[in-house]
Amino acid sequence: MRVILLGTKGGPRVSATDCGPGHVLLSGDRVVLVDCGQGVPQQLLRAGIEPNSVTDIVITHHHSDHNTALGTVLMAAWAHGLRRPLHVHGPEPIERIVAAHLEANVYDIDIRVADEGRPDLRDLVVVSTIDGGDTRQLGSVRMSAARVRHAPVEPALAYRFDADGVSVVFSGDTGPSEELVALAAGADDLVHEVIAPELLRPFDADATNSSWQDLHRHLVESHTSVHDLGEIAQRARVARLTLSHIVPAATFDRIDWKAALARSFTGDIVKGTDLMEFTVGRRH
Repeated sequence: MRVILLGTKGGPRVSATDCGPGHVLLSGDRVVLVDCGQGVPQQLLRAGIEPNSVTDIVITHHHSDHNTALGTVLMAAWAHGLRRPLHVHGPEPIERIVAAHLEANVYDIDIRVADEGRPDLRDLVVVSTIDGGDTRQLGSVRMSAARVRHAPVEPALAYRFDADGVSVVFSGDTGPSEELVALAAGADDLVHEVIAPELLRPFDADATNSSWQDLHRHLVESHTSVHDLGEIAQRARVARLTLSHIVPAATFDRIDWKAALARSFTGDIVKGTDLMEFTVGRRH
């Protein structure tokens, strides 16, 4: 199995340099896209992956930075020649969300079916709801899901993928979670979100429409601090920890994040960057 980190920036604000959350897992004939953040369709191409080669889209939860490009990925796969089913998996209300994306593009879809002879995209997209405790086979890849703690979003899921004797876990967005530790037990690779609380700063008043007090509370309560993540990875007995969904992405290197993690975690530690690629179970 190979993993490509398409986007490693956390949060809904758009960056001129960093892509929103999205990762690709490649194993056998499966191309599995985990989350569809801002910029993911273009990042697929930059990674050498044609959008129509994606076999499965897996959504961790329904914050906009994780699903905002879902409809665009579907349309891009279709525009690039999709002819076979494209499976979309995610927590409720995934069926309603996909249907809304397709309805928003119904005029374009109808025109191109009639005018260009394309297959109807609505016949190709297969949607299924997944929840914590569920497992399913994606070809030769076994996918397992667990609910994690990302209040007030419910459910929010982490996913584990097993194939060819190796395993990788994607945390999605989560605060410290016993369910994540159990899901990741003994995994070769853990791709986990991270936040540096000491670097959080309020936006200028004219650059935000949120309450800093409310936003700050959410960030520290519903995400995992760099000071807690090492212990989580150590308890899960993973071999390698890769940081993604990094907050704040622009200033994260101002702290000694590696030392903070290494105080508790004895495995390999990698800070993810956009378009970074690794082979699951193979050390650098």
